[in-house]
Amino acid sequence: MGRLNSSGKFQLHIDAPAHGGGFLLVSRKGYRVRKTLWMTVTGGLLALAASGHAAIKATDLAVVEANAWRARMGFHLLAIRGDNPEDRESLRILLAQGQNDASALQDKAEPAQEKAAMELGDAWQALSDRALDNPLASLGYADYAAMSEMNTTTLAVIQVAEQAQTDEADYLDIADLSVAMQRVASEYLALAAFPSAGLPTGTGLKPMDFASEARQIDESLAALKQKYQDDAAASDVLDFVGQRWAFVRSTVPKMNDTESKKVPYLFYRYATQVAERVEALVQGQ
Repeated sequence: MGRLNSSGKFQLHIDAPAHGGGFLLVSRKGYRVRKTLWMTVTGGLLALAASGHAAIKATDLAVVEANAWRARMGFHLLAIRGDNPEDRESLRILLAQGQNDASALQDKAEPAQEKAAMELGDAWQALSDRALDNPLASLGYADYAAMSEMNTTTLAVIQVAEQAQTDEADYLDIADLSVAMQRVASEYLALAAFPSAGLPTGTGLKPMDFASEARQIDESLAALKQKYQDDAAASDVLDFVGQRWAFVRSTVPKMNDTESKKVPYLFYRYATQVAERVEALVQGQ
């Protein structure tokens, strides 16, 4: 189970997704990675899911998920670009905003939701601590232990948000599309940084099938454009998402080819822009 170790750090036990115990978490609408995670946050999450209270919206939690993948992406960008100061500052800002968002969810929570909301804040703090600590980034390398913990702390945040997800919200399907794209971008940068940095490291998860993920995003984007064709705000955002996706789409299936040319910084920029536009839409900005 997840627990605090002697140094006060949160540790997460993750079983390989085979036939063992633990919880099998299947992502909404097939967008996200299937994973078996055994952790102590479950009890509080059940209280949040059962409350039926709309104070914490489903889209609030989708934004948290997208930003968790973005934090992992930023962590690996530090290694790719030699700990560039601008990249580090962008990551610091993202992590600080994520902590503010987690605090805002605690403020929204009713008494029955408070424990789960606090667990989300704790998980985000652990993620933040790891993301800013990439020991060999300035040398252009990645530390194996740091990569492994980056995976588990990211998945811990995702687990909290996924377990708490119950009610629909405006534009939730668009927010889910953004989460799917951030997850793919995150794994793209991880493998571009170091072949052993992918999600299987420290988790026992299967390698990402990039071709399959790309097809799912294609199909989802087409369906959402049809659904929201009469919604000017949503259509504008989806057109923007489609444009950015078109720039990097052809490189995604090739991530399974170790000899293919990678464009990690371009993917980082466009994925970041997509996340920010979708977040503004779902938050009514």
